[in-house]
Amino acid sequence: METFTVEAVVLKTDDFGDANRVVTLFTKEYGKLEANAYGCRRSRSPLSGAMQMFNHISAQITRGTKVDTIRDADILNFYDALTKDLERLAYASLLFEIVNRMTFPRQQELETFELLTKSLPVLSTRNPKIAALIGACQFMETSGVQLNFSRCVHCRKEIVGDAAISLLDGGAVCLDCIDAAQDTRPYPEALRKTFETMLGFNWRNDIKLTFNTRQLNAAENFFIEYVQSILGTGLKSVQFIRDFIN
Repeated sequence: METFTVEAVVLKTDDFGDANRVVTLFTKEYGKLEANAYGCRRSRSPLSGAMQMFNHISAQITRGTKVDTIRDADILNFYDALTKDLERLAYASLLFEIVNRMTFPRQQELETFELLTKSLPVLSTRNPKIAALIGACQFMETSGVQLNFSRCVHCRKEIVGDAAISLLDGGAVCLDCIDAAQDTRPYPEALRKTFETMLGFNWRNDIKLTFNTRQLNAAENFFIEYVQSILGTGLKSVQFIRDFIN
């Protein structure tokens, strides 16, 4: 059977049996992969430390007829702050759940892999809510389902000042086209600038992550509603945030 090595981020884990896990990896080489890590929940297992959410790892995987198996793994980067702080855990989980739910297995998506690896240290050290929303905004852009935030989806005119926005029509709607749009809602200039700043954020910079609280909350509610409308179902991490964070 073929054995191959991947660089990956642990996107999701599910326990089964007494000591095993189904691990969802987002790999640099193949995109999203799912594999079994047998015995990894035993303290003496060589896989025990690596098979944790948010770890950046190198893993050896054996391809199986029905299911792949993780044979060995080394931790490249470990972000323990994400598991020790409830707010960081909640918002990192939100970003990772969005990526997991909106990607397909075995489709290489290098931009998404790089987004995850760049976002992890920022989620660990800076405002996790802002970092997660920036990550979601940029992921949606690369995934091809992002709304148009800066130009009217009807006349293509650049949005200036306050406008409207429509999930059904695919983004911003200028005031001249509002009668032709479906299910519009207010789209204040400050919210548009928040989205534009998030899209343009460089993860390598040390620029202070500062946003108006009202617009940040509006951005969070907007993204959650939009993602859930695409999925047709709720996000588990959202309920966790609402129960324990907000």
